[in-house]
Amino acid sequence: MLYPKHPDAYPVVYRPETDIHLPRKPDNRMRYMYFKTIAKGGTCIISSCRDLHLRRTICHKALRKELQSDPVEQARFLREARVTAMLQHPNTIPTYELGRDSKGHYYFTMKLVHGVTLREVLDMCKAKKTHNVGKFDLFRLVDVLSQVGHCLHYAHTHGVAHRDIKPENVLVGDFDEVMVLDWGMAKVWDDDARVNSLPEDLDPHWKLKKIDAADESIPLTRRAPVQGTPPYMSPEQLENPHDVDHRTDIYSLGTLIFEVLTLQRMIEGNDVLTVIENIKNKAQPRPSERAPNMNVPDALERICLTCTNFDREQRYDSMETVINEFETWMRPN
Repeated sequence: MLYPKHPDAYPVVYRPETDIHLPRKPDNRMRYMYFKTIAKGGTCIISSCRDLHLRRTICHKALRKELQSDPVEQARFLREARVTAMLQHPNTIPTYELGRDSKGHYYFTMKLVHGVTLREVLDMCKAKKTHNVGKFDLFRLVDVLSQVGHCLHYAHTHGVAHRDIKPENVLVGDFDEVMVLDWGMAKVWDDDARVNSLPEDLDPHWKLKKIDAADESIPLTRRAPVQGTPPYMSPEQLENPHDVDHRTDIYSLGTLIFEVLTLQRMIEGNDVLTVIENIKNKAQPRPSERAPNMNVPDALERICLTCTNFDREQRYDSMETVINEFETWMRPN
């Protein structure tokens, strides 16, 4: 055999697949077949499916059935698809198509990337109480965060803030590629620097007034009186999600640095209200004090503390500076 055998996720290319003719009148409604659910989120269903035109398996994303007619969710879904497509960067997943299905409901398709999320990696590290798990160590984890920083810096210079950076939204692929996922909470600026807001940005309580914040069966992003995931959100995003800039992502990246260094979440609390209270009223935690046995490097602690300063004026002024700090630490002495 000329080539090594690939796992089923990346099948071998055969000529009968590459040379098959397209129908004379292609019907996009019949283009995608053999759906398998990958994940069900609070608003969307993510599936793998077969693209019969290009003969490949791809990722298909659509709104949950009960939200398909919700105009705000439709607007957010369209924004996510287009932001993901327009931010053409090595650390974003390529978007293939945005369209409507046979019932008129929105969907978009993307590259299907196989790998593990940073959440899964950190959970493995926590279970073994060490950074050295599989192909990961502290250096590799910092490199992952640096690549997240590169992606966010690119987004910021193109008028977009992610607003939902968390371990679940960072994917490390089988080829060691790092992808920033889920741009559904993205904040986009107009040409004149005004924020282009969706209705929930203007009224953070618009759809959550009747949700019990103590109900732990509801995901954090749905229970909180704001849009995002509270333990990873900046104080200003909690206070007023309309009044944020790129520095909210710098704070969120800092919470990931903290969790990588300590293997603990930076902001503690068993329910959303406690998390919000701790962010607003408690002193900024230091990684070396939270996890004295983890041998936290001084330089990484300094980066973490600067990123997560509760006063955004005291944070780094750009993600590029954070990247430079990471690269200085990773550079051999």
